[in-house]
Amino acid sequence: MPAMSALTADKKRLETLANERVRPLLASLAPIPSSEWLHFARKLRLYELRRGETLTQAGAVANAFAFVVDGALRKVHVTARGRRVVRGFAGPSELAGAYASLLSREPSHLSVDAVVDSTLIVMSWLDFTNLYARHACWQAVGRRIAEDLFLERETRAHELLTLTASERYRAFCQKHRGLLPLLRQYDIASYLGITPVSLSRLRARRAK
Repeated sequence: MPAMSALTADKKRLETLANERVRPLLASLAPIPSSEWLHFARKLRLYELRRGETLTQAGAVANAFAFVVDGALRKVHVTARGRRVVRGFAGPSELAGAYASLLSREPSHLSVDAVVDSTLIVMSWLDFTNLYARHACWQAVGRRIAEDLFLERETRAHELLTLTASERYRAFCQKHRGLLPLLRQYDIASYLGITPVSLSRLRARRAK
């Protein structure tokens, strides 16, 4: 499991959050029988990730993924020259993880860390993949997650290749409106592929 500051031992809180946050998300992907949900829920853990702490560290093999309850996570690549490039963000009710490393079992090329103090419901990848043999619903859930990640990557590539910086910023604000107060200007600019100065200009024009 990820190296985080503290494991929250409040089982009642975990049960409540899992039912309120995780179960609706899974139900939107595929019908989950009650018996399967109960088995799944027993594998979940509640963590508090402090700002800057990692769910997955670059260079390590990812072993877990998370449902974000509160806060925000980001995916970050570090170039050979030490420049940090933000690949994406995850906010409340979204999934986060180093998916390529989870699939390949190879060291992750990116880090997944907390932008602010964040509450996560975490599951080990091994526990999740072991579900595939239990019931077809889990294969459907895994397929839908993979499809959503593919669509996200295609949309990201399309935006970078075809949209202007202003259009990319507008699309970003629409998608991540709730996260904007939590994110630093540098991280947003890095994700958009522009400089912080250019982002400041875009914001100034939008504010007029």
